[in-house]
Amino acid sequence: MIKNGFDKTAFNFQPYRTKQLILVPLASILLGGCDEIAQRIDKITGEQDKQVQALITRTKAQMIFVEGGSFMMGDGGGPDDLPWTIATDNKPAHKVTLTSYSMGAYEVNYGDFDLYTAVHTLPKTVWDEWDKNEIWRGPEYPAGVSWYGAKNYCLWLAKLTNLPFDLPTEAQWEFAARNRGENLFFATDNGEINEGRNYELNTDDPEPSGTYPASPLGFYDLSGNLNEWVNDWWEEDYYQNSPEHNPKGPNTGEKKVMRGGMFLESPGASNVYIRQESDELDIAYRATGFRCALHQSQPL
Repeated sequence: MIKNGFDKTAFNFQPYRTKQLILVPLASILLGGCDEIAQRIDKITGEQDKQVQALITRTKAQMIFVEGGSFMMGDGGGPDDLPWTIATDNKPAHKVTLTSYSMGAYEVNYGDFDLYTAVHTLPKTVWDEWDKNEIWRGPEYPAGVSWYGAKNYCLWLAKLTNLPFDLPTEAQWEFAARNRGENLFFATDNGEINEGRNYELNTDDPEPSGTYPASPLGFYDLSGNLNEWVNDWWEEDYYQNSPEHNPKGPNTGEKKVMRGGMFLESPGASNVYIRQESDELDIAYRATGFRCALHQSQPL
């Protein structure tokens, strides 16, 4: 049965299991470690290979093309020119021009991420005794993943497909969430929060990916469900110094940016302007996930 692009029958293998919650920063795999990835991919055979090929097919099918353009990134003021938020790190609004790209319609779910960790004989994410049997740890739910885990997953897709998959930049994430730069507050179907219709209703847990209506561009859960990792390092004053064309964030840093809000917060925190940051890049929490982007200027 396929729901929201997820085929439950495709995951009948028994992956390597551990009580560890942390996905360590795998230096041999991340960024320069493509040889190690290639060696592990070479060992994939049989049923697991079929599962990987199915993952590639559905990942490509779920990529939404976002035509590039210019917009005023950041909190430039809502109605009556008053700021949308009280935060200081998302100001000033500044002109950004992006090249076209594609981004995943859904947050990556546990089913797909468990396949990734099984292929690489890595610990399963969010798999402690008090997590593993919870309903929200099911394969159709968005995966709680460390920044390193998210980065490595997208780079793994790049290696498998010979396509430039990676985490989205913060600017790409916001441009998509704001329907190519519209001055709105939430990335829902109507730019508003209607709890129970287009946003979770009084829940302490995430919802399956794609439960609520998509945004006008076709993205799900860019407001709410899980915080989402992006590629950029965080700096308090980066918006004051950001380049206009395809900004990628500071060159170095200690914290990475998260966008989109999460189910544990009030709905108002799931807006398209607020930036959150974390220096716990090797720890997976159930409220922080991701989606991948395709960094090429033409659609698949």
